[in-house]
Amino acid sequence: MSWTRIGRACVLTCSAAIVAGCYVYTPAPVTPAVGSQLRLELNDRGRVGLGDSIGPAARTIEGTTILDSDSAYKLGVTRVGYLNGQSNKWTGEPLLIAKAFVTNATEQKFSKSRTWLTATGLTAAAVAFISSRGLLGFGSEAKTGSGGNKKTD
Repeated sequence: MSWTRIGRACVLTCSAAIVAGCYVYTPAPVTPAVGSQLRLELNDRGRVGLGDSIGPAARTIEGTTILDSDSAYKLGVTRVGYLNGQSNKWTGEPLLIAKAFVTNATEQKFSKSRTWLTATGLTAAAVAFISSRGLLGFGSEAKTGSGGNKKTD
């Protein structure tokens, strides 16, 4: 394997990690910007109030902010998590959630430091794998011996 191929493999590995990215959840602003990714944790009032829309045992709602308001979140819902640990994926259906129904609101943000750590770790793992398998083509040549030739008289 040539150094060009190894370089390409490392770049591909880093790119995959960067595209996948690592995200962190931080406290959401009082009025989040349109397009921000939110996770809302519901209180008991929220579970009752939204029970007909999303199910009676909903614990979290994730989605993209459609409208910013002081009294409610309007999200294009992507996932609803339930108290029993299960979840349902949604396809961006709009849902209005009163802020009084929410215990905790967090915003998903891209973390450059975590992404670079992941990319570095994946690259190191790829290089270690390639090196440990002798895939670089730098191994020793096959040894040739006399093969047990006997001297006959």
